[in-house]
Amino acid sequence: MRRSIFLMLSTTLAIALGLIFRPEFFDLVSLVLTLGGALAVTWLSYSQAHLIGLWYALRELCDGAVRLTADHTRELQRLSDLYRLQGIRGLENQERHVKDNDLKFAVGLLVDLLNEEKIRLCLEHRLAAFVAENESNREILATLGRLLPSMGLIGTLIGMVLLLGNLGTVDAKQLPAALGLAVLTTLYGAFFANVVVAPVAGRLQSAAMQKEVNLLLTKDWILLVARGDASALDNNNLRRLTTVGEGGAVKFHDWHPMRLAAQ
Repeated sequence: MRRSIFLMLSTTLAIALGLIFRPEFFDLVSLVLTLGGALAVTWLSYSQAHLIGLWYALRELCDGAVRLTADHTRELQRLSDLYRLQGIRGLENQERHVKDNDLKFAVGLLVDLLNEEKIRLCLEHRLAAFVAENESNREILATLGRLLPSMGLIGTLIGMVLLLGNLGTVDAKQLPAALGLAVLTTLYGAFFANVVVAPVAGRLQSAAMQKEVNLLLTKDWILLVARGDASALDNNNLRRLTTVGEGGAVKFHDWHPMRLAAQ
């Protein structure tokens, strides 16, 4: 929450300072044409459910809700110690205090006394849904990143057409300013695609990879608990899960680098 507020305040301050010291770089019509056009086409290209999913993912990213693997492992160790001392009743009492949604879901499956195979299937389906959702988010951001320079170029062409159409009536001293105004949309498109969308997409991919690791660790840990193998829940085995997983090498989703506009 604090990170979101800081981001909003920093953006507002940067825009205000730019308007004060460099007003020639700001034109409302060019900004609306570039940014509004790209957002409108993106909105028409994807369903409302996909766009809402991206919004929630960005909020989670700004709030820093994705836990580091070391912190997640410590939480698993705490629950393991509790399970060895109090059994399933101890996990049931701790379920409402678990902050990680995936871990809370897994503990809930165990508390509901589902067998190992059902727990495995539920968590694998959850992982598959998570991967599909993040692929959708990446695709939306990639589309927006490609549209922004394109809309900027379209805006520049529109400005050039209007400028050339009125060339006979434009004072020669005003020609550089009019030409600069025409290319502002290209500047806006390049700026938002490479300075805003590309870093956000990179952060989102990094958070997705981190969350995938945590979810795989949660799955392997809860399966050990489900088969009652309390001896396997010591520090060494949990540390080994962070590298190889419960049944061998962990198979992560193949996250391909996201490409924005062609260079």
